[in-house]
Amino acid sequence: MYTITTTVSVEPGSIDELAELFDATNRALVADQDDWRGAWFTANRERSEVTVIARWVDPGSYQRLRESPEFATVMARFAERFAGPPTVTINEILVEM
Repeated sequence: MYTITTTVSVEPGSIDELAELFDATNRALVADQDDWRGAWFTANRERSEVTVIARWVDPGSYQRLRESPEFATVMARFAERFAGPPTVTINEILVEM
C-alpha cells in the first residue's frame, strides 16, 4: 500500500472552494480505479496550503490516472487557484495503526 501526497500553495481564501471542488470531482475521477483506497483533503489555512493524501495499492495505477485526459481536465480547474506548482510524493506504507 502507498500514499500519494500532493501539497500545493493556493490563493488566499480559496481553500473552501477547492475542498468543494475536490468533493464534487474526485469520486467520479477514481470511480473505476481498482487500486484506489481513499483520500483526505487537508488544509493549513495560515499558510494557504492544501494537501491531499490518497491511498493506493499500486502507485503505477495513480501514475496512469495522472496521465489521463480526465485527470488533466479536473486538475486544470484546481490549477486556477494554485499559487505555485504542486509537489507530489509517493511513499510506501510500512506500518499502519
